[in-house]
Amino acid sequence: MIPDHEAKIQRYEPSPKSLDRLRAMRASRPATLDMQESTSLLSYWRVLRKRRWTVVTVLTVLFVVVLVGTLRETPIYQSGGLLEIEKENPNILSVQELFQLETVSDTYLETEYKILQSDTLARQVIEQLRLDLLPEFNSKAKRAPSGAGELAGQIAPPDPLAVDRALGVFQDRLTVEPVKLSRLVAIRFESSDPQLAARVVNALAEADIDENLRVRWDATQRASEWLTQQLDDLKGRLEKSEDQMQAYAQANGLLYLQDDKGTEENIVDERLRQLQEELTRAQADRYQKESLYRLVQAGQIDALPGVADNKLIEDLTEQLTEVEKQKAQLETTFTADYPKVRELQNQEDKITSIITRERQRAADQLTNDYQAAVRREDLVEQAFAGQQKDADQIASRSVQYNILKREVDTNRQLYEGLLERLKETGVSAGLKASNIRVVDAAVAPRKAARPNLPLNLALAFVLGIGLGVGGAFLQEHLDNSLKSSEDIERYLGLPALALIPSVESLNGQRHSVYGLPERAGAAAAGNGVHANGSGAHGNGSNGHSRTVENAPKSWYRIAGGIEPPAALAEAFRGLRTSVMLSSANQPPRTLLVSSPRPSEGKTTVSVNLAISLAQLNQRVLIVDGDMRRPSIRKALDIANGMGLVSYLTGQKDWRAAVLPSGIENLDALVCGPVPPNPAELLSSDRMRVMLDEARAEYQFVIVDSPPLLNVSDARILATLVEGVILVVKGGVTPRELAQRAQSYAEDVGANLIGVVLNNLDVRAGDDYYRYYRYDYYGEEEHEHAAQSATA
Repeated sequence: MIPDHEAKIQRYEPSPKSLDRLRAMRASRPATLDMQESTSLLSYWRVLRKRRWTVVTVLTVLFVVVLVGTLRETPIYQSGGLLEIEKENPNILSVQELFQLETVSDTYLETEYKILQSDTLARQVIEQLRLDLLPEFNSKAKRAPSGAGELAGQIAPPDPLAVDRALGVFQDRLTVEPVKLSRLVAIRFESSDPQLAARVVNALAEADIDENLRVRWDATQRASEWLTQQLDDLKGRLEKSEDQMQAYAQANGLLYLQDDKGTEENIVDERLRQLQEELTRAQADRYQKESLYRLVQAGQIDALPGVADNKLIEDLTEQLTEVEKQKAQLETTFTADYPKVRELQNQEDKITSIITRERQRAADQLTNDYQAAVRREDLVEQAFAGQQKDADQIASRSVQYNILKREVDTNRQLYEGLLERLKETGVSAGLKASNIRVVDAAVAPRKAARPNLPLNLALAFVLGIGLGVGGAFLQEHLDNSLKSSEDIERYLGLPALALIPSVESLNGQRHSVYGLPERAGAAAAGNGVHANGSGAHGNGSNGHSRTVENAPKSWYRIAGGIEPPAALAEAFRGLRTSVMLSSANQPPRTLLVSSPRPSEGKTTVSVNLAISLAQLNQRVLIVDGDMRRPSIRKALDIANGMGLVSYLTGQKDWRAAVLPSGIENLDALVCGPVPPNPAELLSSDRMRVMLDEARAEYQFVIVDSPPLLNVSDARILATLVEGVILVVKGGVTPRELAQRAQSYAEDVGANLIGVVLNNLDVRAGDDYYRYYRYDYYGEEEHEHAAQSATA
């Protein structure tokens, strides 16, 4: 009984040697591959080049849509006016306030802005210009004759519902915008009729000014009526309070005088004040005379002001001095009895007597003055005391009088204030001034405000570029396929052995799935690609030549002629070089070519790699290990017969099943009849023995296997070869599937030497196209290096 399929796989667990090789291979990968590389400007440019048609398409569509929409849009004209809002004035103006400069408050300005946008003013303008009759503002209205505003008096009254419908459109098209750091406000209105737009702005400004005047006039009239009523009441109250004050003053004998300042004062208080001033002067006079009197009492008469500056005393003192001088001179010669001496003595005594009498008279005068000052002070003090008693009595009677007087003063002030306000109100009503004026009146615009074709197209271009670039990067972000060698190294951590272009992209034709059978045509022949691998020299298994034109289906194969190889041949030569240089000592001689899923081009890669190796004069055997969908015989145009299945089932030796491919140095071991149990046959020891014997007879053995993810055949074969090549389709194979296929191969201990990025569209951008235009002779140098390494 044949063992279970999974049990067969378990027989081929990796050996410790293969596991060590796998660990060393994983450890040799750069650690930086697990980290996300920083995106450069060059990578952005590559994405844009690759997705350039997305950018162009989005830009073109948006540009055309905006262009058509702009041309189909109805022109809208915008007219504007400028108003100045002066300082906020009270409802009742005074003459001073009319000429006073003040800063306009922000609250008042905001209020005026809202009034300009109010529904009340809008309704007035709509009804004045009969905008409710225009289809532009009322969709249900029939088209009115031109000049609807002038015919307003001849048309039926406005319909409230029509006005409401026009009001919404009116408010949407009206713009009120204050000018910063000023008292100005700009009013703009949009309409399909330029004349109507200007009329609406001017009508709105006039309506605002009229409304402002009406409000102020109404407020002034109401204030006048109220002030008149209040003035009559205050007049009666003032007269009544004055009568009460006068009656009380007469009843209590109160007499008041008015001073120069207009202040009333009681006569008793006036006399008391005067006596107080007189008493103060009397006391000051007495203090002065008392100081002189004390000098007299102290005997210091010579220090008295009346003595020291007395002219008579000064003259007598001089005469006395002269007499004493003469007397002294005579006494030095004569005695006291000498007549002349006695005469001088008599003069001296007489002068001294006169001086003494004058001093006494001055002292008596000062004493009398002092005593008179004391008596006067006493009298004034007695009079002041008596007047003070009278003032106290009057003060007690004046309390009620003052109360009545304050009431009179209050009523008089209120009456005078209201009277002044009433006069000012009359002046304000006569002025009829508004604090809003038109600075610039609206005029009909000559140019439409929108649509602005250049601006719209410029914005469409910028927006289209932005959306296109965003769409391109979004496509790139959502595209999780492997597209370049950088993607291979980043996501798989494996080297990219070769980048194989699609023949269609090399010919500039529509990109198709590379590696699948295609109808024969000039596309393959034009690039050195032939169905039989060697052009006219190819031979089938039956020994006669088969041309591409006679084959019902063909496979792309590189030619074996001596002409310089085309881009496709150069790509497979590069793959050959990468394989031969993949190991430091010697290249792997048994190779397995597989892919994550079908239709990746693994058979084409296997055949062309085998042909390329055979061109180095190396014996190569290609084995069709895909027993579920064998394709080697179709690719090499070999008739099916006894093959690998016949050997594995024990029918014949594998050497007998090997057929010539028609290409020099290349033999093929086809599958043969499709077996029902491929996994069991591949798991047998005969398969291992066959590969070992083939490696002894051939320099290279290439095994074409089924996909890694679909069946277990590829994982079984991966344990029997020295190297595994993973083929992925560029721009198609998701990186998740490639990573899963890599994981499947590494889990069984396979030696993944690299990845082939197949079926690349070289028209997509980057530098791949220049890579395929690389100089042939430069590539030949790599081939010689590879041959040297093999030797």
